[in-house]
This record gives sequence, structure tokens and C-alpha cells, in this order.
Amino acid sequence: MSDSNPALPAPPTPPALPLPELFPACFDWRRPQPLKLAIHQDLIAVGHDRIAVKHALSRYCQGDRYQNALQAGAVRLDLQGRPAGAVTEGEAAYARSILEARAAARAARLPNATPIPQEDLMPGRLELTVNFSELPRPLRVQDGVKIGVQTGMGIVTALLPVQVWRMLERAAQDYPRWGAVLSGALDRFAEGEIALKHPTLRVFEKKARAAAEAKTPDPQAPNPKAQEPSPAPTFPKLSLKQRRASEAG
Repeated sequence: MSDSNPALPAPPTPPALPLPELFPACFDWRRPQPLKLAIHQDLIAVGHDRIAVKHALSRYCQGDRYQNALQAGAVRLDLQGRPAGAVTEGEAAYARSILEARAAARAARLPNATPIPQEDLMPGRLELTVNFSELPRPLRVQDGVKIGVQTGMGIVTALLPVQVWRMLERAAQDYPRWGAVLSGALDRFAEGEIALKHPTLRVFEKKARAAAEAKTPDPQAPNPKAQEPSPAPTFPKLSLKQRRASEAG
């Protein structure tokens, strides 16, 4: 059975309301002024969506700069930038309490360098990855072939089995454009050398962009089939009796 009361889709969110662009005499993100009380009613009265007005004013008025502007006696502005009341002492005190609570919350946060407790750590494995597209010069060592890649963080080195190095050589010979991804766990990092242990190497061919574009038909190019003349229409042959009846009609 189908649901007799299917869930209705959520109504679309109205677009953001650019208050400073619509009413520059009233709204200013850098130097906000206190707003007229119930100014949301004025925005709705001139045709703006109620939900969009609510979201825009909430974002504008909750900022620290606006709360700092709520000083006792400060003039409130309407949409045209005209005076429309003043901030009372009670309103200013409430704004100060909001700012003080935010400052206390920020001060209570731990410094960035605070170590994470051991019980909060998750097991995992660190792997480093480096990309290159030129064949490194090999260094023959006891256990295989050692290669190095110069990066901005240092020289990444890895010890490859001979068969893996030969695979890399074949790729450089067979592919006009190729790339390789070298990954592995950190073995040591000293004196600018980042040595990988248990390295893995993945080699792939890079497809030439020009060749790919050549295979892709140009939508602006004329279609040769479309330019060929259409074949002449053919008609069925009529018998002598049918031709006479047609001519008589």
C-alpha cells in the first residue's frame, strides 16, 4: 500500500537578502549603527520575504560589531538612515552581557597546542605520497634500487625492488606522457631527507589533451552528412487505368 500521507518537500530557502546593497544608509557591516526597533516590519512592508528578513537581520545583529554599537544614547536608524529612537541603558547593558559571555567562552577554550589525551586517540597508519613524472636516476644498492624525488618539504627517498624499478623504466619508454605515485610509511626524517619504508609505486599513462580534443567532435563544425543533398523522392508507379482515372479527375 502506498502512503496516503506522503511527506511534503521542505519549502525552498529564500535567497539571502543583501541589506547593505538595498539600504546603504542603514546597514554597514564594517561600522554598523543601531537599528530602529521592529525594523523587520518595515522590510516586510516593502515586499521582502519574511523568512529572508529574519535570517538577514539575525546575521547582521548578532555580530560583535553590532553589539558593540549598542551604547546607551546611540541613535537608532530606519531604512533611509533617519533617526528613529535611541538605545536605552537597559539595552546597552544587555549587549554588554552578551559580549562578556562571548569573551569568557573564548577564554575558556584550550590553546591550540593542548595535547590530546591518550584515551581519545584512534589507531591509524601514516602514509606519505609524492607524485612525479620524470624518471629518477637510480642508485644501485644492496637491497634494490634507491630513488629520490625533490619536493618543497625535502628529498623523498625510497628503496624499490629491481622488478618495480624495471616497471617504471618500461613506462617511461612506452608512454609519451606518464606519471607515478609513490607512497609509503615514514621511516625517518633527518637532514632534509624523508625516507619511506614499505613503499608502493603506481604508474599510469597520461592521455594527451590534444589527442582527446581531436577525438571529440566540434559542435560548431559543419556536419558533412548534413550537407549532402537529400535523395530525390520516389513515387509508386501507376498503372494505365490509374493514370487515366487521375487525369480525368
